[in-house]
Amino acid sequence: MGDSMWRYYFGVLFIACKVDLSRALILESIYWNTTNTKFVPGQGVVLYPQIGDKLDIVCPRVDGGVPDGVEYYKVYMVPREQLESCTITKADTPLLNCVKPDQDVKFTLKFQEFSPNLWGLEFFRGKDYYIISTSNGTMEGIDNQEGGVCKTKSMKIIMKVGQSEEGEGNNGDSGKSSSVIGSEVALFAGIASGSVIFIIIIIMLVLLLLKYRRRHRKHSPQHAATLSLSTLATPKRSGGGGNNNGSEPSDIIIPLRTADSVFCPHYEKVSGDYGHPVYIVQEMPPQSPANIYYKV
Repeated sequence: MGDSMWRYYFGVLFIACKVDLSRALILESIYWNTTNTKFVPGQGVVLYPQIGDKLDIVCPRVDGGVPDGVEYYKVYMVPREQLESCTITKADTPLLNCVKPDQDVKFTLKFQEFSPNLWGLEFFRGKDYYIISTSNGTMEGIDNQEGGVCKTKSMKIIMKVGQSEEGEGNNGDSGKSSSVIGSEVALFAGIASGSVIFIIIIIMLVLLLLKYRRRHRKHSPQHAATLSLSTLATPKRSGGGGNNNGSEPSDIIIPLRTADSVFCPHYEKVSGDYGHPVYIVQEMPPQSPANIYYKV
């Protein structure tokens, strides 16, 4: 039953992940070089990614180790002010360092509102994000902080997350409302997925506890039930004039069942002439046959 239940839950999680991945799109890669015609003069590249989509920014590569035509860049994500002025600051961290033209180097952007990585990027619906490079394409000018190909070649990317090209005209209040709705949906999805994971963990712990108890019961020795002195009845005396020396047997017969490796208690009457009888309890090894009857 436990294995079938686990298979069922894993199947549900696999289907959920598959459906989520089927909704996401892998956008066409952006090759960061001056020969890319997607960089429109005065505008750059304008994209409309949705939450869950992925985008690769690929560094230029030269096959065969030919030094001619090699381009070197550092690519940054910046706010709108730096996009318009084509500038970066020393505090900005490059997304991509294109300094190895003989290797395949790229940076993958995943448009997600929550990132499990501490330094991961997060994107929100209705907001714009900008990527530029102020390098001039040479190794000497790779660390330029202003101008570069951002100004001369319009090598910049404008990403309008969660927006559509048709509704860009009235993107004021609608963009804000869509951002709020999208955040609420993402928050609800996060809470739901967390609840499912918590329930699965609880079920797993319960199953492990049940399995542990079953194994513990199988390996634990069977202890023989001990008899206390209070359970022994007072021997019956004969009604008329019998001897009162305590040797008279009663009608009580106590069966003692013992396990192979357990000592059984043996009750021996030592006195009973006056008042209640007195017994001595001794531990005795098991006898054969298994059922031994003592008369007291």
